[in-house]
Amino acid sequence: MSSDLVAGLVADHRRLEELFAEIETSPDPAARRGPLDAALKLLARHTAGEEEQLHPLLGAELAAYEAAEHARVAELVAGLDGNAEPLAVLLDTVRQHMQEEETELFPRLLPGENRRV
Repeated sequence: MSSDLVAGLVADHRRLEELFAEIETSPDPAARRGPLDAALKLLARHTAGEEEQLHPLLGAELAAYEAAEHARVAELVAGLDGNAEPLAVLLDTVRQHMQEEETELFPRLLPGENRRV
């Protein structure tokens, strides 16, 4: 696996964290719309990139687990209706997914380039 791929995915994670912070700290619901739209757009691009570039490098079981997590996030995105509770669940779920990737998955992939996990 390319360290450039991991670096790009981690950079996306950092940008998502910035957008999530903007969403959570904005006192005006209307002002959340811009960061939320940007986060959802980045999340969709990021997820597609992982599925195209990262998942083929994983073993079948791990790829299926990652795909199931992506499906859960997509379900949460589809359930957004302006209510704060579904949004909070989405942000927490994405944060947990990003942390898991950065602390468990990516370190396992980097030591051996093009290694299947």
